[in-house]
Amino acid sequence: MKPQVAFLVFFILLSSSVLAGIDSMLRAGQQAQLNVDRALTLTLAQCDMDHVGTDTIQVYRSHITMNELRDTAYLSIVSDQDNGEQARVVAHTGLTIDRLWGISDQRASGVLAALSALWLLFTLGTLQDKQVEQVTEPVVVETSVAHFTPMQQQLMDMFMEAPGHRLSQRDICDRLWPKKPDASATLYTLIRRIKPILEEKCGASIKCHRGDAYQLVFNHETI
Repeated sequence: MKPQVAFLVFFILLSSSVLAGIDSMLRAGQQAQLNVDRALTLTLAQCDMDHVGTDTIQVYRSHITMNELRDTAYLSIVSDQDNGEQARVVAHTGLTIDRLWGISDQRASGVLAALSALWLLFTLGTLQDKQVEQVTEPVVVETSVAHFTPMQQQLMDMFMEAPGHRLSQRDICDRLWPKKPDASATLYTLIRRIKPILEEKCGASIKCHRGDAYQLVFNHETI
């Protein structure tokens, strides 16, 4: 996968997480406002709002069903005397952003944020593996200085032909032992026996990647 595509996916996941969080906060704000408006309507039907006092506020808060709003909700009197508008009472939630975040459902946002983090870690790991596989110049192993068995020579030829000199365990087994159902143990023995020859005669080694792939690694650019 190209790095541009990988980071585009990460950006989409992260943006979706942020948008989902904002949408949840907006929905929670709307529900909170509906709650205080309903409480105000019930209070207007029960009390004389021409004289708003402590008792009126207590009645108003008793009609609020969301516990998070009882300590923050408040009333204000709004009037526009220039336009001849009559004074009216307006209900407010009094919620700050952090309180609004706390009462909103952020499960979807959290899942998307976790997915974006996992995707970023996966992408970085993949890019690092690709950098390890890259070889700036062709490397030639002079096998004449080492004495390989026919099977070892076939394995070396496979390594030299493979991109990044890396082979999966399945590819090696299918090529060297096509009729053997499970040749993993045989491959392990072959790798174990060829390692000291490579290190002593060729200045190279074979590294195991995650238990399912092998890579021929050189200590110098040309051996």
